[in-house]
Amino acid sequence: MNLKNVTYLNSSMEFETHNMTIKNGEIHSITNSSSSEEDIDCSDYLVLPGLVNAHFHSYSTLAKGLMKEMPLEEWSNDSEQGKIQEVFFNYIDNVISEKDFVHIAQKSYINMIKNGVTFVSDSDPQSPQLLSDAMNEVGIRGIIDTYEEIGEYHNKHEGNILFGTHLLEEEDFNLEDLHKLKEVKDKYNSIMMTHCLENEWRHNLVQSKFEKSSIDIYSELGLLDYRTVLFHGVYMSKSDIDLVAKHKSAVVHCPISNLETGAGVADVSYMLQKGVNVSLGTDYGHTNMWELMRLAYYLLKINNPVNKYSAEDIFKMATINGAKTYGSQDLGQIREGCKADLVFIKKEAGLEPLLNNEMFSNYLHNLLFYNKEDSVEHVMVDGKWVMENRKLVNVDEEKVESRYNELAAGFLNYLKAQSD
Repeated sequence: MNLKNVTYLNSSMEFETHNMTIKNGEIHSITNSSSSEEDIDCSDYLVLPGLVNAHFHSYSTLAKGLMKEMPLEEWSNDSEQGKIQEVFFNYIDNVISEKDFVHIAQKSYINMIKNGVTFVSDSDPQSPQLLSDAMNEVGIRGIIDTYEEIGEYHNKHEGNILFGTHLLEEEDFNLEDLHKLKEVKDKYNSIMMTHCLENEWRHNLVQSKFEKSSIDIYSELGLLDYRTVLFHGVYMSKSDIDLVAKHKSAVVHCPISNLETGAGVADVSYMLQKGVNVSLGTDYGHTNMWELMRLAYYLLKINNPVNKYSAEDIFKMATINGAKTYGSQDLGQIREGCKADLVFIKKEAGLEPLLNNEMFSNYLHNLLFYNKEDSVEHVMVDGKWVMENRKLVNVDEEKVESRYNELAAGFLNYLKAQSD
């Protein structure tokens, strides 16, 4: 496939315009050589590397609004809202079929692709095989947390899907199981991920039991390294962050989720200063990466000089950093030899004025703040179109949407039946 007049975001977070050849799923060449009439003209688009959603729970779109204004530790409590949540989790775990679970996951993946996401990290206790099949059918790339099933999935690749495993949640911390995790790590050397110091409750649980932080414990047991991925980190102290940086572990910043649950705001500014690899995740109930990126930008402006952070920093978190989080050096950037995961965004009047020269560019800033919900026109993964003209190529969107709506209605009916 030959593309001409491609204005694309390079790995230095700058825009340049060249012609591009894609072969065997990779960006084969980027040149100024002459083009032909048969080449695909990209003059009407700004082209980005695929966005990375580095932490997500695929079932959670069906839970929209059920956890509103409630701290995480109070989910499924004895309140009316908690009882509704308990019914929901039972509906997900015990009522719907495996095939229906795939439809819920695919609804989430379709929403993400329409926002330019080409890679998602999915943490869900349901079957890794189901999620892998769902991802591959839609065409999105990703990694799936296999939890205790890592032995079955170790070094396994299915299409564009990778597999990792899970560290203990802090409410489950005990030395025996933590030492077993070290054995798992030594045996499989897999990516290990977990929610870490997400809120004060989890922070206090560990402090009261061990008189040290989760990060201290992980470090002492040899569970922190470049293949460790820590979600949230809201209650990481500066000394915790120093240890994370020392061990080259990654942090996934989830500000929408953290604010919705009252957890607070992670000290991402200090993480970046210390060289921690910080990426972005929508986490729970949300699939719109642009909403997430805008919030991450504004939070970095709090108590910092106005010129300290820019849209370029945010896009780096959402692309290169996200790929690096999961050990994928050939993703998240547009350069020769990288995977051809590309997002084509329409140049529209709402983005103007667009200025881009050696001294000044507002392209990324304007994309971040002024692009419309439907500006992502085409998406390519592995050199293949997965969305053209905002229509998914590999799956029947209407069928997935219809079944998703039936499952949402089914939950309401199930809730009513449980209440009667």
